[in-house]
Amino acid sequence: MTKFENPGRDQIAFCALETYSKVGGLQNFNRRVVINLAAGCADRTHAPPQIILLRDGESFPDLAGKAVLVSCRGRLSYLISVVKALTAGCRLLFIGHINLLPLALVARLLNPRIKLVLFVHGDEAWNDALQRKKRWYEPTLLSTVDCIASVSNFTAQTMAKEFGVEPNKFRLLPNAVDPIRRLSAAGNRAQPTILTVSRLGQRDRLKNVHQMIRAVAELRNAFPTIRYEIVGDGPMRKELEALAGALGVSDIVHFLGRLTDQELDEAYSRATVFALPSSKEGFGIVYLEAWQRALPVICSSAGASKEIVSDGIDGFVVNPGNVSEITNRLHQLLSRPELAASMGESGRQKVDANYMNDTFRSNLDKIVTELLADQSHPSAGALMSQRTALD
Repeated sequence: MTKFENPGRDQIAFCALETYSKVGGLQNFNRRVVINLAAGCADRTHAPPQIILLRDGESFPDLAGKAVLVSCRGRLSYLISVVKALTAGCRLLFIGHINLLPLALVARLLNPRIKLVLFVHGDEAWNDALQRKKRWYEPTLLSTVDCIASVSNFTAQTMAKEFGVEPNKFRLLPNAVDPIRRLSAAGNRAQPTILTVSRLGQRDRLKNVHQMIRAVAELRNAFPTIRYEIVGDGPMRKELEALAGALGVSDIVHFLGRLTDQELDEAYSRATVFALPSSKEGFGIVYLEAWQRALPVICSSAGASKEIVSDGIDGFVVNPGNVSEITNRLHQLLSRPELAASMGESGRQKVDANYMNDTFRSNLDKIVTELLADQSHPSAGALMSQRTALD
């Protein structure tokens, strides 16, 4: 791992929203940041990082003194905690969500020489009217930030355009997964089974689960024993159940709701294909999780997932508005087990090579090293070269 120079007191702070009291992709990302910042500070014999969390619970992991975690129930106590960190020698502040961007102004006023990093993940930074519109003050505050760490090139490019940010301010920090116990065999995959894992909230229509149900209905004649399992829950479930009923496939479309980790592993073990042609992915960690189980994946040509999935190699990239295309790709994978197995294995190897915690830590370390050393930003072409190295 990278070793950092210039040891100092209270050198790093990370301000984030709920991290340990909720379950989700953002929370997993934040936890990974906490663990790796703590490990980095320990490696360079610096003071433990200050981790300041808003509206979080009191159940924190035991980091053996490697990080100082502070939970704040209200905004005032949160601001006070941030101010304390900023006035106690903090040289580098990570801001965990664009909703916390006003902290950049506070930091600049209290400590003009501090280095600021903003994490961005997906549609919160796309200026999408259906998800989150930018605030009038955000382009100005973004000019005070030294670096924006984005999980994908798509999010970086979209944010640069919509918020008027110079491309050379972005660095790539893709998501990662932890090792899992490998599935022993594919014996449980004899029945053609398609798996989707997704939230089913009102704002998740662009996950395009309804398009998957239509495609499965088209496949029934070719695969009489086909099964489609949907993991996840939310207000949109009733609408999707009604669609399955209207298409006459309620008996083969199974809504499993929220599952325990063991139940989710069992669902992956039954699956032949993982499919989520979502148009709103800022990265697509679910595809990594499917690849870990050696499953081929189907993703959308819209959003960032097409950066992760190599079309025709470890999965298929489809137009989410074209049900026939989704149907045809599913048919290929269900009718050609050797193709599905080859793609799944390619995906598994990609995860091992590029998307484990060692790679995440290396990418995070580079950002910390660059900013603490007060290095100049790389050229605008660096973002694309970083992406190429990770593909």
